[in-house]
Amino acid sequence: MSWHEFIFSDRPRVRIKRHVIFWLLWWIYFAGTYYYYVQVGLQKIDFGNLSGMLFFKTFLLVIVHMITCYGFIYFLLPRYLLKAKYVAFAAGTILLAIALLFTGYYIHLWIFPVIDHAYHYSLPATNTLWWISINSVLINAPKIIAAATAIRLVKRWYLKQKEKERVEKEKLTTDLQLLKAQIRPGFLFSSLDNIYRYARSKSPQTQELLLKFSDLLSYLLYECDEEKVLLEKELNMMKEYMHMEKARCSDNLEMVIEMKGNTGNAKIAPLLLLPFIENSFRQCNLQGEPPWINLEISIEKDILTMKLMNGTDIENEKSEERPADILKVEKRLDLLYPANYELKMYADQEIYMTFLKIDLNAKPALNPVITSSTFNDQKIISYAVN
Repeated sequence: MSWHEFIFSDRPRVRIKRHVIFWLLWWIYFAGTYYYYVQVGLQKIDFGNLSGMLFFKTFLLVIVHMITCYGFIYFLLPRYLLKAKYVAFAAGTILLAIALLFTGYYIHLWIFPVIDHAYHYSLPATNTLWWISINSVLINAPKIIAAATAIRLVKRWYLKQKEKERVEKEKLTTDLQLLKAQIRPGFLFSSLDNIYRYARSKSPQTQELLLKFSDLLSYLLYECDEEKVLLEKELNMMKEYMHMEKARCSDNLEMVIEMKGNTGNAKIAPLLLLPFIENSFRQCNLQGEPPWINLEISIEKDILTMKLMNGTDIENEKSEERPADILKVEKRLDLLYPANYELKMYADQEIYMTFLKIDLNAKPALNPVITSSTFNDQKIISYAVN
């Protein structure tokens, strides 16, 4: 049995064992303090003759501690303190303390003399009973109650944190699935629209585009449901999509694709880079001059760096809000690589540039640090956490 299971398990056998060990440890501690204070301090009795008497006396007092402790942590604590009913909690605590004091007093007055008589000891003086009772129950009982309450509250906090983490992870998974689902329709309809235009014009490239679209559709349907996909497949999908877009633009589009480094077995979240490519093609349609796109991707030690540049009409770019698909991919980056990526997007002198750097070995986290700055009057959004 692991320590975690022993401390947090709700199985009856484990809980009983946990409570028995807890009270045995307290009994050992309490027996020592009770002997020192009562027997040595007041009666001057040799320890050699005390074993049986000390056992019965401390056992009865520990039973009182146990009943009081369970009453506090299972009744007063959850019913009043944790529900912010402080007046009722204070009243209940005072009543519990009074009951505890009188219980200890009458145990010392009526039961302990019988035990003393059985072991041939004289009864302690009556005027010491209140002090003995105060020490044995009213002073010692709050110690074990405080310890048990602290343990219970720490366990409660720990379990709530674990439950919160579980809910956040489920929410993270749901958000990512929704974001991927929102990306797919736009991508598919855009590709189908391109093929439809070629089919209407009876272009010989229609067959080639259909084959490429078939590969893209297969990738979307059968491979994008994984949390991460091979980087090589993702990049191949991007290149096929870009070639389809180039065919749509005919010879007007100047496109350069450069891949550096070895992808190896590196993996990346699916459809993470595609929205930036789609955004570049949309911007190319805004300008009057021949459109152009330059894509450079490098991989070094599981660090992916993407530099994407395209021509754009800077005035139109300033007047338009950021596309919804870019906002969605930014949210995905926040969820998947919040502490391990950097994103910059800005326009300058009719050139729109996107810079993205990702640590592909990063694990999902929940609290990204987002900063912003300006460059030539253009807003730069940076998501970089060291």
